[in-house]
Amino acid sequence: MLKEANYLSYIGYKLFGDRIRRERHKYYYLEKSLRQAMISMPPEMYIASAQIISVIFGIIGAIVGLLTAYLVVEIVGLPDVLFPINLPEPIYTYWMIYRPWVIAGFLAILITVILYYIGYLLFKIYPSTVISDRKSKINRVLPHAITYMYSLSRGGMNIVEIFKSLAENHEVYGEVSVEISRIIRDMELLGKDLRTALSDAIDLSPSESLSEFFHGLITIIDSGGDITRYFEERAEFYLERAKQDQKNFLEFLGLMAESYITAFVAGPLFLIIIQTVMVVMGQGNDIALYAIIYLVIPIGSFFFAVVIKLLTPIEESSVPKLRESFGVIKKSVRTEGYENEIKKLHKKLKSWNFRKTLRSPLRPIKDRPVYSFIFSIPLGLLFMFYGFMQFPYRLGMDFLYWLFYFDDYLFISLVIIFLPFVIFYEAGRRKIKTALRLTPVFLNKLASANESGMPIYRAITMIAKSDTSPLRKDIIKIKSDLDWGISLNDALVRFANRLRVFELSRTITLLNEALKSTGNVTEVLMISAKDASNAELMRRERLTNMFMYVIIVYIAFFVFIGIVYIISTTFLSTLAESAEKVSQAGSSGFTMLQGINTETYKNIFMHASVFQGIFAGIVAGVMGEGSISSGIKHSLVMLILAYVLFTIFI
Repeated sequence: MLKEANYLSYIGYKLFGDRIRRERHKYYYLEKSLRQAMISMPPEMYIASAQIISVIFGIIGAIVGLLTAYLVVEIVGLPDVLFPINLPEPIYTYWMIYRPWVIAGFLAILITVILYYIGYLLFKIYPSTVISDRKSKINRVLPHAITYMYSLSRGGMNIVEIFKSLAENHEVYGEVSVEISRIIRDMELLGKDLRTALSDAIDLSPSESLSEFFHGLITIIDSGGDITRYFEERAEFYLERAKQDQKNFLEFLGLMAESYITAFVAGPLFLIIIQTVMVVMGQGNDIALYAIIYLVIPIGSFFFAVVIKLLTPIEESSVPKLRESFGVIKKSVRTEGYENEIKKLHKKLKSWNFRKTLRSPLRPIKDRPVYSFIFSIPLGLLFMFYGFMQFPYRLGMDFLYWLFYFDDYLFISLVIIFLPFVIFYEAGRRKIKTALRLTPVFLNKLASANESGMPIYRAITMIAKSDTSPLRKDIIKIKSDLDWGISLNDALVRFANRLRVFELSRTITLLNEALKSTGNVTEVLMISAKDASNAELMRRERLTNMFMYVIIVYIAFFVFIGIVYIISTTFLSTLAESAEKVSQAGSSGFTMLQGINTETYKNIFMHASVFQGIFAGIVAGVMGEGSISSGIKHSLVMLILAYVLFTIFI
């Protein structure tokens, strides 16, 4: 709705268009922001959309405000004195008569105004949010995009052809390709020369790094310098900058880890101990303890993990599927029966895919582990329902008493729901890690064989016979595709599409485009292998350093359950015995001590440990691998440890 004009936008423009046009000078910076965010609306239309949506929000606010005013005035009731101010007569009498109307009107107007400006604020901050997201994506992929340009330039392509090739591979190079596409559009459709198009791109690019790169490119073009050498130097420069940015992020992650331990491990522990002592002394309140365990720990930890996830510079989650050249049929070769033949082909492909699924029913779940929830969620709910039937809740029953019996089925249901996902997800991650580790080795072998004078086809055949790594099966499939007459480019594309690894898809795209532009295959392979090696080294360095924070989270969790274990087994029993002795002795100096139900507190502390484990696992996954999905395995491990500890030993 915010990207393009719609029916509401045109209504808003008809209603507010005249005033917006008169104030057009106020929207100069908005126009630039819209173009940087790739929002295809003129600023007048965007402001009109904001105005009409704000009016709708205001109408909703008026309705909510009137309902709120009615509830406050008629149902909840107003206190006799709102403000400790003495009013003289007859003002006080009039105030008491009309006070409900004044307060109701004030609440309705206040909520209306708040929602109106919330609607307008959403439109105002949306372009900056999109710009920030595009900037982050551009900076992540820029070193690899410049390496791509460098490889094609070494093959003899001119700068315009390089830009066109990069623009066509938008599924791999993302927002950088979008920016390059804008340059190509300005040249081909608007008739601008390359220098002017680059100058406009500098003004509209959301990334300072990309603008800096375009600045240098204009200088090279004006001075007649070596563009290939410039690409090589910039690729190395931005790679070093990416390493520095990663180092800064890891330092920031260390700060976040310390903050997490302080705020959501040590802090709740301290509050739990203090609150328990205060309850025994007759000064505390169980509600505060419940709030810490059932609200502060889960909600705080989850939002903490979400914040880290949003700030983590990780590649896009969806791996692109590369296009094969034979999969595109030009219009000039399409015959009259083309559509019928395509329909028949699609039917045969669906039938073949269905038979393939029947032969390997787990393959869809292996490719998309989230599909495992189709089976695991019903099983988990069924087990939970079985537990409810064993211990049904009846009206008038103590809820905590029932919950402490039913929680066993609840925790085991969580294990049933998430365990299949973890198994398939981690199996897929292991396959991806193997491919990332071995791809540079495979490319280096190809380059070495080709450098000795061996053609690519024979080099792949040799590697398929001699290779003993887990990548051997996929290399054999490349050889089989070549034996069946498929081109080298398409065979490599199929290789990338089978493994579905982002870095591999980028490397194969670079290799294929470079092979089209140069006969120096060895150098192309060396560049491709270097690019893949750099990406793999950065990934391994990031994971190695982030793994330290996973260990820190685990240590914090073990400290938490260790202290809770001591409280449950020693501290509670000691307090209970002390309270009982005092009550028997009738000592007037210690009458504040109260007896406590140790079993109830042990169950509450078990819940605290389980919740701490579940949400600490999510934090560990985000810190260790930048993914909430990766944190589910840590959550399961910690949940099982906490549950087994309290069930068996306490």
